[in-house]
Amino acid sequence: MLNDNSELLSAVIWVCITLVVYVGSLLIYRLLGSRPLFHPIIFCIAILAALLFYAEVDVKEYQRYTGLLSWLLGPATVALAIPVYAQLSSIKKNGLGIMLPIIVGGTLAPLLALIGLYFLPMEASIKLSFLTKSITTPLAIETSQHIGGIPELAVVIVIFTGIVGAIFAASIYRLLGVKSAQAQGIALGTVAHAIGTAQGFQMSQKVGAFASLGLCINGVLTAIILPIIFFLFS
Repeated sequence: MLNDNSELLSAVIWVCITLVVYVGSLLIYRLLGSRPLFHPIIFCIAILAALLFYAEVDVKEYQRYTGLLSWLLGPATVALAIPVYAQLSSIKKNGLGIMLPIIVGGTLAPLLALIGLYFLPMEASIKLSFLTKSITTPLAIETSQHIGGIPELAVVIVIFTGIVGAIFAASIYRLLGVKSAQAQGIALGTVAHAIGTAQGFQMSQKVGAFASLGLCINGVLTAIILPIIFFLFS
């Protein structure tokens, strides 16, 4: 009984610490001008890593204590239906113009990653973890498990991809002369998932709306199609 109470107390403490650290990281992000380079996830990971190190708590223990937060990824994934529903009129109006770039971008992102890593001396599980780099974290965790990747590594790759996309998107748009809010948003959401979508809303509401559409459609399609492909060819 004592052990159960101790586990429960530890879980409550680490969940609270995680939430406080995230809120603090979010405040830092806003104080620094909401720049992608200072995304709250970066600060959150760094601070939590330091706390775990000094508290001598390993990652497995932390994951056990914060299982509630991991469980909430499920409802968060289901909630992706909301922005898709909000943009149904845009999908009906610009069907092919929206779906085609999302499908092409969602296909090229993992393929280019795999081609780039094909000849490198890495384990197959590491290479497969890169295939989910352009879909949001909850979907990446589940999908990487089904295709033989490493979920923990997939999360790191997803975060890195999102931050890089958010940092360089505006510069690339200027360089290529891309001025359409629809094109900017779909590209950001499709390639840089949730972090890119957040950056899209910093640019404008319209860019953010199309980014959320790219994020949701690409995430759902990738999460469905990748496991099917690996099941058929395994």
